[in-house]
Amino acid sequence: MAILNSQSAIFSEFSMTPRKHTQYLLVMMDSVLAKAHCQKSDITHIAYASGPGAFTGVRIAASTAQGLSIGLNIPLVAISTLATLAQQTADSHNVDKIIATLDARMGEAYVGKYLRNSQTGLVELEGEEQLVKLDKLTGQQEYFLSGSGFKAGREAGFGPYSGSIDEDALPSAAALVKLAQQSIQRKQAVPADQATINYIRNKVAEKKKVHVL
Repeated sequence: MAILNSQSAIFSEFSMTPRKHTQYLLVMMDSVLAKAHCQKSDITHIAYASGPGAFTGVRIAASTAQGLSIGLNIPLVAISTLATLAQQTADSHNVDKIIATLDARMGEAYVGKYLRNSQTGLVELEGEEQLVKLDKLTGQQEYFLSGSGFKAGREAGFGPYSGSIDEDALPSAAALVKLAQQSIQRKQAVPADQATINYIRNKVAEKKKVHVL
């Protein structure tokens, strides 16, 4: 969870809470708001990681964001989870070329190649995000390898992978809000009823609308 204020300062918290997302999201939001000395009424946009990723986690994030968007009457910004991972990797390792991966289970990984823009410092997708079999997952010497897809590949007996690697890298909310700021500047924010989740299966990207009951 992170907040980017009007002075471009980022306030964030991170917690690994498997299967307990709903218990902690709103509590964490209140904590981050307190750190930033902000009220909910000060929030102008809500950004969320829209996938690809674990179905339940992505859906909870999108539904929570949509609910806040409706409650606060403010727009939403959907950001790729792979892009968020790539941005976090670029920032933490100071690298410009990243292959970001997430374990997709069933012997597959979500993969995206990203380049960091030298002017903005933000990552940009090179080609398309894909779903690949672990035995087809490869590294490239000039790219920094990031994420759980490479870990899943190694544990399945594939690799070793060429290039520097951080298989424990995770997306961060601080990285997400950086990308969200650019999307807002590009007028890419949408109303709550246009919230989407990005699923990638059989190498076809599907964007589905999210509905809060």
